[in-house]
Amino acid sequence: MEYSLSQIACANGGVLENAGAAFDRPLKIVTHSRETSPDTVFWALRGDAIDGHQFVEQVSQTGAACVVSQRWRGTTSGPLVRVPDTLKALADLARWNRLRHPVRVIGITGSYGKTTTREMVHAVLNSGFHTCRSPKNFNNHVGLPLTLLGLKPQHEIAVVEMGASAVGEIRRLCEIALPDAGIITGIGHAHCGEFGGPEAVLKAKGELAEALPGRGLLLLPADDPACEALARRAACRVLRAGPGPRSCLQASSIRQEGPDLAVVIDGTAFRVPIIGRHFARSVLFAVLLGREFGLSDAEIASGLRHFSTVPGRCQVHSFAGITVIDDCYNASPEAMRAAISLLSGWPSFGRRVLVCGDMKELGRYSWELHEDTGLAATEARLDHVLAFGAEAQAVVDGACQAGFDPDRAFAFTDLEPLLDRLQSVLSPGDTVLIKGSRSMRMERIVDWLRARRLESAPESLVRLK
Repeated sequence: MEYSLSQIACANGGVLENAGAAFDRPLKIVTHSRETSPDTVFWALRGDAIDGHQFVEQVSQTGAACVVSQRWRGTTSGPLVRVPDTLKALADLARWNRLRHPVRVIGITGSYGKTTTREMVHAVLNSGFHTCRSPKNFNNHVGLPLTLLGLKPQHEIAVVEMGASAVGEIRRLCEIALPDAGIITGIGHAHCGEFGGPEAVLKAKGELAEALPGRGLLLLPADDPACEALARRAACRVLRAGPGPRSCLQASSIRQEGPDLAVVIDGTAFRVPIIGRHFARSVLFAVLLGREFGLSDAEIASGLRHFSTVPGRCQVHSFAGITVIDDCYNASPEAMRAAISLLSGWPSFGRRVLVCGDMKELGRYSWELHEDTGLAATEARLDHVLAFGAEAQAVVDGACQAGFDPDRAFAFTDLEPLLDRLQSVLSPGDTVLIKGSRSMRMERIVDWLRARRLESAPESLVRLK
C-alpha cells in the first residue's frame, strides 16, 4: 500500500518539511535503509540493537523520497516528516488505515500455535473472501502496524497475529488493530520469564478477550482450563473448540495419513497438508471460524487443502536415507512436548533422535522446563537426545533422572561437537527431529544434514556456522 506525505503527516500529527512536488505522490513505507528507493518513505525506528536515525542522512542522499524522524537534527536533501515518536506515529498511521477500510480484523494470540492457526484461518477464509494476514513473524509493535498498512480496498478480512512478552503489549496492539474477533490458542509457558510468571501470561493473553466489542466473537480451546478465566473477561460471544463438555466443535477422528492430517468433524473429513496430530486444534479453530463467517464445509475443506505451513514448521525431508523433521521455526515447552510426541509415533525403521535447542525467555522457570523436555523424551522412549545451548545439561539431567540411558543423552554448548556426535549417531533408516527457539538458529543443523547428503565422503562434511 502506498501513502502520500500529506496522509502520513495528517494521520500522525507530524510536521512536514521541504515537501515540494512529493506532497501528494504515492510512496511505499520501508523501515530498512537497504530497501529505500525514489518511491519510498524511510521510517526511522529505534530498535534494541540498531537505531534507524543513524541512516537518515545516508538514505536522504541516496534516494529515499522522504524520511520520517523523531529526533534528526541535521539537514536532508528532500522532504522530512518530524514526529515526537516514530513508533507511535507508525501505529497511528496503521490505525488510520485500518479505520478507513470496511475490513473485519481477526486477532490471534496464545502461548503456542499462533502462526499455524493464522495460516489455516487465512487459508479457509480466503476461499470465500479477499483476505490478508500477517506476513512472516510480523506480530509485534512494528510488525502488526506494517501488516495493517498493507490493507487495500479489496480486502474484506485481515488475520493478524499478536505476540507479546509483557503485560500491556497485546492491549496496545488491539488499540491499533481494533479486532472484531479473536482466537486464543492456549495458555502455556512461552515467554513466562519475560512476563514474570504464568499468571502474568494469562493476564496478558486475556487482553485480547477484553478488547473485543460486544458484537464480536472469541474462540477458545475447550481443553485448556486456564482459558475459562479468559471467557469471563470477554463481553462478546465465546465459542470453544476441542475436547471438553463445553465445546461446540470436536473432532471424531484425527489421523496422520502420509503428508496429510485428516480431521473428521461432524462426519466431514478435512485434509490438511501438515505433519502432526497436535495441529488438529488449529484445524478446529479454522473450521469453526469459517462456519461462523458463512462458508460451507466444501469451501472450508478447499481452503484447508491450499494451506501451506511456514518454513521450519514440521517439514519432512529425506537426506541420505535419514528422515529429518524440521521444526526449527520456534519452540515453547508445550510445543516441544508435542514435537516429541510426533517423533515418538513416527513410523521409523531405525532410531528416533531428538536434537533440541534452548527454549528462550523462560526466566527462573527455564531449568525446570528444560528438565521436563528430558523427562518427555524418556517417556516417549526416544533412542537418542542431543541437547544444544546454555540449558542443554538440564535436558540431559531431566532425561537421566527419569531413567534415560546416559550413554545416549548428550549436552552441547557449541555446534561443532554436536555435529560430530550427530554424524556418529545417525544411520540410514533413522528419524531425527530438530527444534529450538528462533534465536538458536537450529536450521543450521538441517542445512548441515542437507550438505552431508551431497558430500561423497564423510570426512569432507561441510561445517555451517
